Amino acid sequence: MEFLASLEPWHWLSLGMLILILEILGAGGFLLGIGVSALIIAVVLAIFPGLAWFWQFILFATLSIVITLVYWKKFRKFNNKTDQPLLNSRAARLVGRSVSLLTPIQNGTGKVQIEDALWTVACTDDLPQGTIVDIVGADGMTLLVKLHDKSLVVKPE
Repeated sequence: MEFLASLEPWHWLSLGMLILILEILGAGGFLLGIGVSALIIAVVLAIFPGLAWFWQFILFATLSIVITLVYWKKFRKFNNKTDQPLLNSRAARLVGRSVSLLTPIQNGTGKVQIEDALWTVACTDDLPQGTIVDIVGADGMTLLVKLHDKSLVVKPE
């Protein structure tokens, strides 16, 4: 308890800097409120040097919770905005394209080749090989397709 009674601003400053360094290394915002709170307590303790350790910890805990909640509520969405929302979703990027069936769709599934990749497709209708289909969605790595145009159905021989 003696150590707690002798806390000085530099203790809080050191703690705050250490936690913020850990945050920079990749905590994803979890340590941000704690680190900033420790820095604020360092300033408060420099202004009010006689502040009891009990009140320092209560203020630290309260500030940590408030700052963390404000960060997660206000700024977390800001950091996730991107001009390429489908960048890491290859299947979703293919929606809207028309392709020819590489294998017939039987029992609801078939295959198409797009560039250098072979994709599994799902459709409610059975369609013959070579039929043109539109990609209308994706379910995981399976492309959801529908018939492009009734006149483009390849007649089985």
